[in-house]
Amino acid sequence: MDGVKIIDRLSPNFDARKTPVWFVVLHYTGMKDAETALKRLTDPAPKAGDYPGPWQSPDIDPATPLSRVSAHYVVGEDGTVFRVVDEEHRAWHAGVGSWAGQTDLNACAIGIEIANGGHDYGLPPYPDAQINAVIELVGDILSRRGLLPESVIGHSDIAPARKDDPGEHFPWKRLADAGVAIWPDADGVARIVCKRGDRGEAVHHLHAALSAFGYDAPEDESARKAQFTETTEAIVRAFQRRFEPDACDGVARDSTMMKLEALVEMIEAGDED
Repeated sequence: MDGVKIIDRLSPNFDARKTPVWFVVLHYTGMKDAETALKRLTDPAPKAGDYPGPWQSPDIDPATPLSRVSAHYVVGEDGTVFRVVDEEHRAWHAGVGSWAGQTDLNACAIGIEIANGGHDYGLPPYPDAQINAVIELVGDILSRRGLLPESVIGHSDIAPARKDDPGEHFPWKRLADAGVAIWPDADGVARIVCKRGDRGEAVHHLHAALSAFGYDAPEDESARKAQFTETTEAIVRAFQRRFEPDACDGVARDSTMMKLEALVEMIEAGDED
């Protein structure tokens, strides 16, 4: 990749990949800097005391073992790209989640951790040099593997009830403008279509569209019995973090539906090519 410096900081935390690569999952590290994240992602026996921070209880025993984790790449604040696990191996970055019917995203995705403190550290802006490196890295992966821009998703897309990254400050449209993600050509208005507690046809339509895009949305027994649940709200909020970052409240509006439907049409048109 011209212009992107890649440094190997290889991790022992991986196993065999037995499934083709279908997705690229973008994360933020949620740690104070890239070096701390690299230490965590390459640690074969992490303990709580080695990684203090707001994500764990202050009363936790420092000797408590933590889960072993990794990713394929880490992109530092200055745009340096670190290779942590070879793409041909299964890195441990996704956790429990689902996208487009796939429930083992570690098996079928390449994970990219972007050094950013995340919500625990005030969700700082992503530097231009870092985003330029992400765009070049993702573009290279898509080109080599014959993947489409809709293959690039966020961690919160696959696990909306438990993950927020890469967060509402991540410039998804900038990636889409560079051809390495998708963005809907639709705006709409702010009228509320449905929200938590609502039932009926509008909720059923929302669930169907979310599922068609790739989310693990509730399956309705019928349109009449469709209910906007806590799960629905979490998924809508994840969608908004990507496509409506100024309204991450989990309420589906006309603008939400128009963007969602535009994205589904883009994917379906791509499938026909």
